[in-house]
Amino acid sequence: MNTPTSAGPLRVAVVGLGAIGREHVDVYAASARADLVAVVDPRPEAVAEIAERTGARGFSSVEELLDAGGVDAVSLCTPDQLHHADAIRLIGAGVDLLCEKPIATDPAEADALVLAAEASSCVVMPGQTLRFEPRYHRARALVASGGVGEVAHGYLRRDNLTSVADRAGGRTSVAFFLGIHDIDALQWITGQRVVSAQAMASGALERTGSQSQAVLATLRLEGGAVVQMESAWNLPGDYPTELDAQLRLVGSAGVVAVTSFDAGMEVASGGFALPMTAGAPLYGMAQGALAVEIESFVSACLTRQAPPVSMREAASAVKVVVAIEEAVRTGRVVDVAEVASAPSAPAEAGTH
Repeated sequence: MNTPTSAGPLRVAVVGLGAIGREHVDVYAASARADLVAVVDPRPEAVAEIAERTGARGFSSVEELLDAGGVDAVSLCTPDQLHHADAIRLIGAGVDLLCEKPIATDPAEADALVLAAEASSCVVMPGQTLRFEPRYHRARALVASGGVGEVAHGYLRRDNLTSVADRAGGRTSVAFFLGIHDIDALQWITGQRVVSAQAMASGALERTGSQSQAVLATLRLEGGAVVQMESAWNLPGDYPTELDAQLRLVGSAGVVAVTSFDAGMEVASGGFALPMTAGAPLYGMAQGALAVEIESFVSACLTRQAPPVSMREAASAVKVVVAIEEAVRTGRVVDVAEVASAPSAPAEAGTH
């Protein structure tokens, strides 16, 4: 693959055309510094639809994409359990990679991706979207400056509609689908790792009968603070907003809280809704956290700079989810260190 330069544009492919993959498509299609040149999905109808709308070439597999060439970077938006194999192929082929979260569902695969990323000259970045949400960024700055003092306890919530669980179709757990956001944000904002977890899952299951509708966990940070986390996808279809989320941290000197519910907007027209409007296009340009995330990735690729989020950080969040699910299964407190630990970081990790 050719190495892009700051002159751009970056030639990008989106692999996986589900809900999040289509969002990536729209952001790249509106980008001034990236060209969406290809899309990949095993479903011919999905490929044909996006290819016709965007002019991108269509492929059914990563192998076909790599054989055709002409791509500098890829957004990998396939189901979680498929990330590892495709990511290893892409990194091995010298393609820059934005990998949707979670980067894997198995700690060993997450570690393998860390090693592959750090041994490569490619830009490899996980898609931890809350890192690019202004309110979460401000919360991190406040905590880092000592504005809340020593964090003592906190609360995390991320609740979605039942339609989100229906879309997942039992292929992943609610902790991996939703909780991964908040775990990464918690560790990033506090600058502390989660060291242990207690957890219980609701006996109510989503429609496939294979995944719980909700998981409640208590997480201990390495500094001693305890944080409760609620991850659920069982809000009714007529709930006024798609997302009901909160981060709240209480410290010795203050409190910081981020609430994502109604974005300060109400709509009453054949029904009542509190729409989340943060990502709506503005004058034809993509905006919102995902757009900032993708533009940050594009910038890192074009300038050959280290991306703002590392695969090692993403792997750490994966291991916390694994600890939560083990705590659900066993009914005991699980140390995150019990799951496969990440390899030691090389001296030059994350630089290009």
